[in-house]
Amino acid sequence: MKIRQLRYLTAVVEAGSITEGARRLNVSQPALSAGLAALEDELGGPLVERQRGAVRLTPLGRRFHRRALGILRDCDLARAEFRRGLDQRVLTLGMLPTIAMPLVLGVIAGVKARVPGIEVTMREAREPQLMDALGLGRMDAALTISDLSADDSWVPLADDPMAVVCTPDHPFARRGSIRLSHLDGTAFVLRLHCERGTDVQGLLQARGVRPRAVFGTDQDDRAFAAVRAGIGITMAPLSLTPPGLSFVPIEDLGLTRRIGVQLAVGLDSRLHEALVAALREAGERSCAAKLARSIVN
Repeated sequence: MKIRQLRYLTAVVEAGSITEGARRLNVSQPALSAGLAALEDELGGPLVERQRGAVRLTPLGRRFHRRALGILRDCDLARAEFRRGLDQRVLTLGMLPTIAMPLVLGVIAGVKARVPGIEVTMREAREPQLMDALGLGRMDAALTISDLSADDSWVPLADDPMAVVCTPDHPFARRGSIRLSHLDGTAFVLRLHCERGTDVQGLLQARGVRPRAVFGTDQDDRAFAAVRAGIGITMAPLSLTPPGLSFVPIEDLGLTRRIGVQLAVGLDSRLHEALVAALREAGERSCAAKLARSIVN
């Protein structure tokens, strides 16, 4: 399999025909057709269906095309980084969807201040995908809550406590703190993408506490909008709690997530140092705004 063949495929798909794809790539139509056929022979099946001068991806071709686009993006990024040299680099930073954006932007600003001319590319993904991308060299670092690593590639930043989030006029907010038993029968908005969701469910089941699920979503803005509208309460980390909503500690919960950065093996030492320094600086600013946070040294 050759990069040229992947470019042939993506050009044909984008153009809608082999003839137009060849013209855009400035290659002959027979050469493009032969390259595409060789790729299909190697894969063991057709990638496109040819119909009256037009082409359409097969079901397996659609899946392969998505992979090909990712490979070509990585190749282009690697080429651009190499050509710029060490004085101007590209940093690919992954992040969990639940890492607060002010922290992410603070880290990026800190890296750019320490490494002039650097370009930062951001990619959002769930934890398994982040770890896969790091292992394959497709990311340089990932902001995550994966605090299980004991090696030098994991740099912890802060403990981010979880508690109930509700409107300021909710009875829980007036209490100042609650216990898990108070959640029994309470209208609850589920954050389906919460990394600690399984832990919370296990604790509730062990205590015989059954909140009443009224809405579930994997988007935090929708979850908090539902809370603001009085549809129910939710459980979320302090760093994500938006202004205007109350963060109410649960006395017998004691559940936190540890935010940090997972670094790719072999990351350039200059970028390594800049990233860690920027992370801690951004974390300190974030913690100052969120008084309940504690910095991990």
